[in-house]
Amino acid sequence: MLDRDAALQTVREVYAARVAGNKEDVAQYWADDARFEFVGESSVLHSVGLTAPSSIEGIGQLMDRFQFSDLELLDAVVEGDRIAARWKVTVATDGKNPVNTQLFDLITLNDQGKIQSFVQFADTALVSQVAG
Repeated sequence: MLDRDAALQTVREVYAARVAGNKEDVAQYWADDARFEFVGESSVLHSVGLTAPSSIEGIGQLMDRFQFSDLELLDAVVEGDRIAARWKVTVATDGKNPVNTQLFDLITLNDQGKIQSFVQFADTALVSQVAG
């Protein structure tokens, strides 16, 4: 099991790869059977159009659709293999002005330090505006 600093470093590295738009680097941090869940109002999330059969493919779809920049970790709590993290980020998508928002993630790492579960909460009204 990773210690607190190593767990947070893993999450920072995942997000650095996310900001860089590097799907291969993001994928290296995911367990083969990892679960990703984007939480919010289902009618809004439907407009995002996540249709991938696997979690990492879904992450790839999000990366294609929404570009991140100016990422800042605001708060994090690490308890064993679980991480709760709140981020400030600028999100852009084609044809829309970038917007600033916050994300909240609940992440579970496996014994190898890879992401086993990733549950992300976002401002669904803003997601609808940006995705629409």
